[in-house]
Amino acid sequence: MKQNRIPVMAISVLVTIVAVLYAAKENKFTAVRGVITQDSAQVVGTDIEFIDVKFDQEAKRKSVISLVEQGIEFFNKNDLVAVSNSFSHTREFIKGELYLFLIDSKGTVFAHGQEPNLLWSNRYNSRDALGSLYIQQMIKKAQDGGGWMTYEWRGSMKVAYAKLVNKAGKDYIIGTGYYPHSKADIAVGLVKGAVALFDRVVSEGRPVEEAFSTMSYPLSKRFVIGDLYLYALDFNGIMVAQGDRPGLIGHNAWMSKDSTGKFVNQEIVKKLKETDEGVWIEYTSKNTIKRTYAEKVKDKEENFYFIACGYYPDAGRKEVKNLVGRGYQFMKAHGKSQAAKEFTSKRINTFRYGDLYLFVFDMKGLCIAHGGNEEYVGYNKWDLKDEDGNYFIREFIEKAKTGNGWVNYKSQNSFESAYVEGIDLGIDRFFIGCGLFPVSKSETMTLLVKSASSYLKHHSQEEAFRALVERDGSFVRGDLFVFAFNETGICYAYGDDFDLIWRNLLDWKDDNGKPFVKIMINTVKRGPSKVLYQLNDAPVVAYVEQVENDGKKFTIGSSFFQ
Repeated sequence: MKQNRIPVMAISVLVTIVAVLYAAKENKFTAVRGVITQDSAQVVGTDIEFIDVKFDQEAKRKSVISLVEQGIEFFNKNDLVAVSNSFSHTREFIKGELYLFLIDSKGTVFAHGQEPNLLWSNRYNSRDALGSLYIQQMIKKAQDGGGWMTYEWRGSMKVAYAKLVNKAGKDYIIGTGYYPHSKADIAVGLVKGAVALFDRVVSEGRPVEEAFSTMSYPLSKRFVIGDLYLYALDFNGIMVAQGDRPGLIGHNAWMSKDSTGKFVNQEIVKKLKETDEGVWIEYTSKNTIKRTYAEKVKDKEENFYFIACGYYPDAGRKEVKNLVGRGYQFMKAHGKSQAAKEFTSKRINTFRYGDLYLFVFDMKGLCIAHGGNEEYVGYNKWDLKDEDGNYFIREFIEKAKTGNGWVNYKSQNSFESAYVEGIDLGIDRFFIGCGLFPVSKSETMTLLVKSASSYLKHHSQEEAFRALVERDGSFVRGDLFVFAFNETGICYAYGDDFDLIWRNLLDWKDDNGKPFVKIMINTVKRGPSKVLYQLNDAPVVAYVEQVENDGKKFTIGSSFFQ
């Protein structure tokens, strides 16, 4: 028996659905398609770690290119008015969350399938949140033959594809993009933002140390996302910026090599001398493979530097549990003092796996060991709050009292999920844990919902829903946003689509006539749930939880196009 699917999507698609429901405009958004089956509304457990659903980047990139080529074909056969109208106001050029934009070579927006309020605006000098002149980069990429680029948009890294077209002797750029929510793309975006900062500092005649200081200063967190940070060296190997360990600044790292004997920084410099593009290098660090992206920059005295960011592709939830298990056995065998030394020192990598490290607290919040911040050791962190205002150390303690499990919270401009386990040493009791920042789009979606659920639990409804609908706020990550319904189907939040707030959507149906909101509200009563459906010719996965606030129950969720 077929049932319809929930339309959780980018803002342009939300506007699309409203138009379908209320028949507001003729010939606009008239082909929303969706199917949801009973079997696809899966209850996946009440203590779910995360929704593990593949996001097929290769298929998405093919869809992006296909949509741009479709737009180019239409552009070549029609006048500019028809093209701009179709790209901006019809569903013909929307596939899943993908939409087309059209700008001229001077940065003026002629069409935009998601935000028509940008029409006629000139974005040539627009910078993303990290400082990159992304429109100028896009124009240059298109003029050089077209291709891919990465920039920050709506709290996440967006990967866009753009190509050059011409009409009546004038150049235009047609493009679209998607949000991979991958560490590789975040690394690229961070580096490009830092390069833009460096170039701006140089062009304004300020000392380059100002740029390097911004990259290194940990409290600003401008260039920190989760466990990703920047570092920079000159071409002689002198460290000039370090976002994780500023104490290394000034040291010569030219002879640094990994466990296989590879001179990492020398290889980066060698590759960069041969190209003006960014480069990737792979090597071994902290017991696993690390991939690092780097770009070169130059000051006014012709001195070259490189700015880099790396990540560990194999550091996942399995490795977190394994590391906690090894630490547990070591602490049992060698005691608290030896464990504190081994787990905390950054010079000892025995209990590290990439950027994964261990921490230990007693059951009153006193920090015994901390591989990420040795300044925590010896201090009580009972009242420490995460970026949502939650007392996450207390949540660790409560989880450890039951044995073990995952706790989700927000830190370093990202979501984090930590696995903790209680441990007894004689009459003393502690917990040992390890935190993980999301490594996939499905995990980012799950943690976004869990963060929103936690926020609603600890704040008033007015505060929470205001935060959920804030454009470019904490609960928006690219194409991921949060929706909320009460038990009767009243919409309290749907990303930044304010037109849906206070509407009763319990009987909201898709093209097959199935009440998908009712299905989600009923399904989530049995526990956190995964819902699969089809929309705009693209498969969608949604994750929902039920949250109680002031005696009222709400369905909180998010989704993405696969």
